[in-house]
Amino acid sequence: MPRTFQTVSIFMYVILIVLFIRSLVVNRNVEVIEIEYLLRRPSAKIQRELMIQKRVVSIFSMKKKLKRLPTDYKYILKWTKAFSHYSSLIYKNGQQVFLDNNCTFNNCYLTNNKGILMDVTFFDAILFDVENNWDSHPLERSQYQRFIFVATESAHNFPICSNLFEDYYNLTWTYKLDSDIKNTYLTITDKNGTVVGPKRDMQWIEADENIPEDVKQKIKYKKKAAAWFVSNCNAKSKRRIIADAIKIELLKYNLDIDIYGYCGQMICPRDQFQECLKIIEEEYYFYLSFENSLAEDYVTEKILHALMYYTVPIVYGGANYSRFLPPGSYINAKELQAEEVAKLMNKAITNSNIYETYFRWHNHYSYREAYEGTNVCELCKILNSPPTFTAKVNFRKWWNEATCKK
Repeated sequence: MPRTFQTVSIFMYVILIVLFIRSLVVNRNVEVIEIEYLLRRPSAKIQRELMIQKRVVSIFSMKKKLKRLPTDYKYILKWTKAFSHYSSLIYKNGQQVFLDNNCTFNNCYLTNNKGILMDVTFFDAILFDVENNWDSHPLERSQYQRFIFVATESAHNFPICSNLFEDYYNLTWTYKLDSDIKNTYLTITDKNGTVVGPKRDMQWIEADENIPEDVKQKIKYKKKAAAWFVSNCNAKSKRRIIADAIKIELLKYNLDIDIYGYCGQMICPRDQFQECLKIIEEEYYFYLSFENSLAEDYVTEKILHALMYYTVPIVYGGANYSRFLPPGSYINAKELQAEEVAKLMNKAITNSNIYETYFRWHNHYSYREAYEGTNVCELCKILNSPPTFTAKVNFRKWWNEATCKK
């Protein structure tokens, strides 16, 4: 009996060894292709992991692969809880956000729970936020999944320079105007309420000479040069240096910039911010809409503080502002010297006819904060369309070419 058992055991071991060798030799080419795609995971250990997986994946392939039960739901995994999402619709889990926004497609389900479907490869989409990009990424991916790059913060502050992210993401959801899902901070409508921008090929209507009478009345009694609400005094964009230079030049005309917040002498409590914006509307000619970082298309709500409160924006950022603002409606401090900016400000302040020309756009356009519900509806719509199996080509160049060191 013992000899019989020993013989059977040896025979079984021989079969396992033969299967193992066969899997390494016969299926090697097929598995290399599969692993290169399914195990695409950025990390310092990626090359070593791929080598190991290529050798052992055939053994695991003998085990029947788990399958997700058929369902009409599109499950979306938020890989990390990003700080910028805490006050946004995407932070909410479940299906309700799609129902509340009357999305055409509402069969999507958001979750942070990686174990809700037993296997991360079962999710229809996985969202990766730029602010948590250093976290580990999935070891496996399904060819039917969409990996989606999400960003509300700028490429200047959150660059992605590793070549391991090339051809990694299938879709992009950012503030950049050529993203698959656009997440801009503002919306431009025409006088019929139709959304017309912002966009890359913005075509502006030639402004009328006169401005609406109600606008003329609102800007009639202003008496202070400029205001700036700012809390980050050492931003990467070095905006404080630009503001200080303009402030010095304005002294030549007995004008000044009132700086509210940690970086200045003026105070505006957070719980009274709307009241402070009304002061901007009533008293100030100009408002400094200076971004904290310089990145293409990165234009935040700061510009709305001027546009929605009848003040002329002085902009400073990395965007092409012709995509966001009508010609003649702003002063670009990034393209002009401080001396030139101060001179333009003084001309407008001392001549009401010149100042009024900055508001001619009111005849044709309106601005408002972007409605976030549009973004989540677009996400669900995309997930209900047939997969294209394409990846974002030249992702690093698209996201932040100028930021990464060569």
